[in-house]
Amino acid sequence: MKKSALFRGVALGAGLALVVGLSACANKQDDRTNETTTAMESIAGLPDGFDLQAHRGGRGEYTEESAAAFRHALELGVTTLEFDIVMSKDGIPVVWHDPEVLPEKCRDTAPATHGDHMYPYVGKLIHQLNWAQLQTLRCDKKLDGFPEQKPVKDNTMIQLKDVFSIAKEYGADVYYNIETKVEAEKKDWSAEPEEFVKAILEAVRDAGVTDRVAIQSFDWRTFSIMAKEAPYIPTIMLWDDTTWVPNSPWTGDVDYAAVDGDIIAAAKQLNVNVLSPGYSTPYGMVPGQKDYKLVADKDFVKKAHDAGFRVVPWTINDEEVMEDQIDAGADGIITDYPTKLREVMEKKGMELPKSYVLKTDTPVVTTENKK
Repeated sequence: MKKSALFRGVALGAGLALVVGLSACANKQDDRTNETTTAMESIAGLPDGFDLQAHRGGRGEYTEESAAAFRHALELGVTTLEFDIVMSKDGIPVVWHDPEVLPEKCRDTAPATHGDHMYPYVGKLIHQLNWAQLQTLRCDKKLDGFPEQKPVKDNTMIQLKDVFSIAKEYGADVYYNIETKVEAEKKDWSAEPEEFVKAILEAVRDAGVTDRVAIQSFDWRTFSIMAKEAPYIPTIMLWDDTTWVPNSPWTGDVDYAAVDGDIIAAAKQLNVNVLSPGYSTPYGMVPGQKDYKLVADKDFVKKAHDAGFRVVPWTINDEEVMEDQIDAGADGIITDYPTKLREVMEKKGMELPKSYVLKTDTPVVTTENKK
């Protein structure tokens, strides 16, 4: 979820169902135990109920953004597959979080071609490497901080189209929350937003899933491009206390001072659909700690709902925080531990996302299993 320069494991706050109309701003009081608001119509590309999002496919449970992680999430039952896109040198939308090939995640095997001067590839930028080079990497190392994670032996990076193919294997009507990993602070480390949008939209249209996709980004330049190229696809505004600051390189045309630091005013200017903050400031606070406070508390969620926005904070892995965020009325949670969030939802009597089984013994061919 977070950009690499600020890499931190994160989980998003949860909330009761908010159905926001494309033009609706009129909200009414829900009659359930937790106070929330709901608008009159749905938004194509966003679920109508509470949104359980598997962060990077659920990196607390399987190797992040692996085909195995996405399959596990579908079999478990999640509302949304949340993942990142980094652009390769030859324009492939790669499902990966980091701009660099990190040694704590990946290992080299052999050069893609004899005498390749870019080899070894570990330590290089993904945007410097082509797809053939990236496919020689094995990204199967167990991450520190995720003791329950099951490493996927010999895991290789996959493309955006492969995620859609995996969902098709299961006949899954799942949603997709796709993040453009634009590096606003180090612009030469990634493609420009226009290249991300073009490549993502091509894959989305080819897969026929335009009505189940949303685009999120810390780099807010993405949203004006999306408004021109695909205004029917919802957009999600990411931020935390390091990106929503005066003179930030992340906020595009939005001037922090001009809106007096009001994030909802910024969202109105950007015409996004969902507000997605880091759930606490500083990130990672839990109940019992002195400075623990939700960014999207009840007051914030009400203001956002009244303005016509949904609220889906990131990234929440603690059960008590999950419960607090649900009680605050947020509309979904992005978590590394979808199994844990399902348990919290079940305990609170909430409707659980549908789980899926493989439709056939002959899976659709993806880049990942084609080798």
